[in-house]
Amino acid sequence: MRFFLVTLAAVLCCSMTVFAQTDRNRTYRITLNNVQYAHHNEKMSAGDAVGKILGGVLTGQTSVQATKYEDDVKSAIIKGLSGAYRFRYNDGLLKLDDVVEEGNLVVDAIITNIMANSSGRSWKDKDDKTQVSTTYTGVAEVILTLKDAKTGEIMANPSFKGQGMSGSSYSTSDKAIQDALNGLSSRITVWLNNYCPLRANIIEGGATKKDKQKEVYIDLGSSEGAFVGLHMGVYEVKSIAGREAKSQIGKLKVEAVEGDDISRCKVQSGGKEIKAAIGAGQQLKVISLGK
Repeated sequence: MRFFLVTLAAVLCCSMTVFAQTDRNRTYRITLNNVQYAHHNEKMSAGDAVGKILGGVLTGQTSVQATKYEDDVKSAIIKGLSGAYRFRYNDGLLKLDDVVEEGNLVVDAIITNIMANSSGRSWKDKDDKTQVSTTYTGVAEVILTLKDAKTGEIMANPSFKGQGMSGSSYSTSDKAIQDALNGLSSRITVWLNNYCPLRANIIEGGATKKDKQKEVYIDLGSSEGAFVGLHMGVYEVKSIAGREAKSQIGKLKVEAVEGDDISRCKVQSGGKEIKAAIGAGQQLKVISLGK
């Protein structure tokens, strides 16, 4: 009987630990709902848009609202939403009514700018021929409204800008805008990863060198989305007036995911401070960095 009770207690303890970790890094659904473009009155054909851009090369500068890229901007937004650690993009297989759960997010987007710019200069070469150097720049800007799927409460209203530039000798205005869209996706993903990061604790110190910590083990593994290359900040935690205050003392990079709930990390900075804190038995929290 005693053996049964001890075994039961161990199972319950493990279950509570797994539950706590799972809840700590719970994943949420994120759905793109309405997408609007603020410049619908400026529509022009793709040929007209590119023609107007190239027409400004010799005169110096020109810019147009490249509305032909609306669908590309939408795809860039979806790519950004899909890349976040703790969000799973709802690709339409589930209806909006099926993801109405607190914590899940519904996103509305307003595309405020899709701009193709060009600037150029001309000169005479040694053979008295006119040479032209052109630089293309793309800009894509959006405002997102994130709402709780269950309550409808607006959780955040961030704005993002992606910008790309490339030389005419190896690119076009189209390439510049695609570069801008890639930047836009990255900025959305980084923002979401900072808004809802992965969390862990240092559970054991690994290799050291003199007075510096070189490696540590954290309680974050494959079951909660850890991956090789994940960057994380290390924070000292204090309680001030009943509130949690934390200060960053170092950075980690996951080098090996060694199980469902454990990973080995290389200490990238703050090795001396981390070693001293571990030695003093201080509580250290680990939080993923958005990049």
